Amino acid sequence: EYAAKGSENCTYSGSNDLDEVAWYGENSRQTNIVGQKKSNGYGLHDISGNVYEWCFDSYESSSRILRGGGWVSTMECCSITHRSWDVPSCRFSVGGIRLVRNGPSKK
Repeated sequence: EYAAKGSENCTYSGSNDLDEVAWYGENSRQTNIVGQKKSNGYGLHDISGNVYEWCFDSYESSSRILRGGGWVSTMECCSITHRSWDVPSCRFSVGGIRLVRNGPSKK
């Protein structure tokens, strides 16, 4: 959620206008190439819409949280605060992951 906010106070990652930042049910019929829409304050693209992102957070004992909405989602599902869940073994065309690593440490 911190990365999605991008140091901004918006409903979606980078804007209050979903069409500016996301591929979702009203403007897409497939997964799209990342970076075609406006980025958020941290320079991250497609945090809202395009594909749901699996998160490390647990939901109950065997499920994981999904965030961000996807290309088939409603506007509500693409908001920064919306969460869904499923079991990690689930595969679907609107799910994905975002690989993240720590930056170099400052000395």
